[in-house]
Amino acid sequence: MRAEGGDPIERVVLLGYMCSGKSSVGESLARRLAWEFLDFDVEIERREGRRVWEIIDGAGEEHFRRLEAELTREVSGARGVVLAPGGGWVTNPDLLQALRPGTLSAWLRVSPSETVRRLVEDEADRPLKHHPDPIRPVSAMLQERERLYRQADLMIPGDGRSVEGLAFEIETVMRLRSAGG
Repeated sequence: MRAEGGDPIERVVLLGYMCSGKSSVGESLARRLAWEFLDFDVEIERREGRRVWEIIDGAGEEHFRRLEAELTREVSGARGVVLAPGGGWVTNPDLLQALRPGTLSAWLRVSPSETVRRLVEDEADRPLKHHPDPIRPVSAMLQERERLYRQADLMIPGDGRSVEGLAFEIETVMRLRSAGG
C-alpha cells in the first residue's frame, strides 16, 4: 500500500478532535487490516499509572504533550500499526512529520454539533462534558485546529456514519493506493 508521495503505507494515524471516533475507528481498521492498534491515551495511562486528566492536573498539559511526543518517536518506525493519538496531538505539527514517510494520515472530521452530541452521550468523563454551553468552546477549538487537521492525507466526514463504514472507507483508499489507483 502506498502513502502520499508513493511511499508504502506502513502505518495509519487518525487525526481528529475529541469524540471524533479515533479509538473506535482505529480498532476497527486495525482488525480489518490484521494490524496492531495503539491508542496513545491508553498507552500513556498504562505507562504513567494514572488517567490523562490526572497527568495534566498533576504535571501540566505541557508534560502530557511531551509524553505524546516521546511515544510518537517510539512508534515512528513501526509497521502494520494504526495509531490513535489524542485530539490535541495535532497541535505539534512536528509529530505528524516525524511519522512520515510511510504513514497515511486520516482526519475524522466531525461537526461541532455531532461532537457535542457524542460528548454528552459518552460514558467517559471528558473535558467540556459538564460545560453549560459546550458548543461554543468545541466550535472555537475545532475552528482553531482545522488548519492543522487539514494537513492529513485524507479527510473523512464522520457525522452520522458508522465506525465500520469509516474504517471501510480508509481501508478502501489504502487498497486503491496500493493498486496504484
